[in-house]
Amino acid sequence: MKKGYIPKNERKKILMLADDIRTHSGVGGMAKQIILNSAHHFNWVNVGGALKHPEAGQGFDLSDEVNKLLEIPDSDVRVFCVEGYGDAKTLRQVIDQEKPDAIVHFTDPRYWIWMYQMENEIRQQCPLIFYTIWDDLPYPMYNREFYRSDDMLLGISKQSTNIVKNVLRDYPKEDWAINYVPHGIEETLYYPVINDFEFEAYKERLLDNKEYNFIVFHNSRNIRRKNQGDIILSWKTFLDQLPKEQAKKCL
Repeated sequence: MKKGYIPKNERKKILMLADDIRTHSGVGGMAKQIILNSAHHFNWVNVGGALKHPEAGQGFDLSDEVNKLLEIPDSDVRVFCVEGYGDAKTLRQVIDQEKPDAIVHFTDPRYWIWMYQMENEIRQQCPLIFYTIWDDLPYPMYNREFYRSDDMLLGISKQSTNIVKNVLRDYPKEDWAINYVPHGIEETLYYPVINDFEFEAYKERLLDNKEYNFIVFHNSRNIRRKNQGDIILSWKTFLDQLPKEQAKKCL
C-alpha cells in the first residue's frame, strides 16, 4: 500500500477552491498534482472554476480513475464545476453538503474577494488555508487583509514565503501558520529525453533539419497579463545584440 495511506473513512476531507483540476491551466495542473499526490491521505472535493465553464453546476466523481493511478482501493476525489470561481451561495451549499475539515484556495486573492467577505462565517466551521504565490516586489501590501484572514499561508516559493512574512510583519503569525511548501513537477510526465528516436524525429521535423545553438520554448495562454508582447520585444532585443550569424542560430 502507498506510503502514508489512511483508509477512506479515517481521512480528513479538504475542499480545494481552484481551477477545475481537469483543465490545463497552471493553477488547475498544480491543484491536480497536489490532489493526486495526497489522495491516499486526504479526501478531496474540488470546486473547480473555469471561464464560461461548459459543465457549470455539474459534479463528477473521479475516484475510480484516481484509484487506478495511485493503485489504492478507496480514493474519494470529486469535482464540482462552477462558472469563474463560484460565489458565496455556491460555497455555502458545498460546505453544508460536504462538511470539510479544511478549505484550501489557490491563486490571486483578488479573485476571491467575495469569499473573504464571508471569512468569519467560514472559519467558524473549518480553517481557511491559502496556497499563495507572489512573484516579485514591491510587497503587495494591498493583500495584507487577505493574508490576515487566513488560518494558514503556504508559500509556493521562498520568494512568496518571504513576501507574505514581510506583508504581515506588523501582524506576526505563529511559525507553523506561514510555511514554504513548494510545488514541483510530475517526474513520470516531465523528464529529460535522452536517445529517444521519436523525439529526435519530431525535433528534425520541427526544425526542418537545421541546427540551432540556442532555442527558447515559451508556452503560455494568450492573455494580456502574461505580457506576450514584452516577451517578443525582449527576444528581438536579445537577437539585435548578437552578431548576425549567431542570431541566425537562435530560435
